[in-house]
Amino acid sequence: MVILQVQSYAHWQDITRHRMEVISNFSQQHFLGEVDYLVCADVDMKFNNRVGVEILSSLFATIHPGFCGFHRDTFAYECQPQSQAHFPEGEGDFYYIGVLFGGSVLEVYRLIMACHQVMMIDQANHIEALWHDESHLNKYLLNHKPTLP
Repeated sequence: MVILQVQSYAHWQDITRHRMEVISNFSQQHFLGEVDYLVCADVDMKFNNRVGVEILSSLFATIHPGFCGFHRDTFAYECQPQSQAHFPEGEGDFYYIGVLFGGSVLEVYRLIMACHQVMMIDQANHIEALWHDESHLNKYLLNHKPTLP
């Protein structure tokens, strides 16, 4: 297990951007040549049951427990049309929580890089998605379905 520490920041947007950069850099420098799968979990995650290798696939994400079984109209998708994380009306089938996702190192790297790029576009346009990196994660997963939800 490798724990990557993220510097403390005053703004949530800076924390999530830095977290993406740390995972991206470490993936390029170490993970691509050392491991097959990468699981990204927030340090304050509490697991109530055993989690094993059955979660591993090329790309997996965790359905947000607060939206499980609800219709997409209730999901917390980004509604600012100018945000890169915006969901067109009627789109989306699940709402994923941003605290536990993963997959092959290459797929996680692609996800992280794509999210980071659109977060930087939003930042340049002075836009902050409602749920920060989780909003961008959900938008990415709309077009790149996880192989294991």
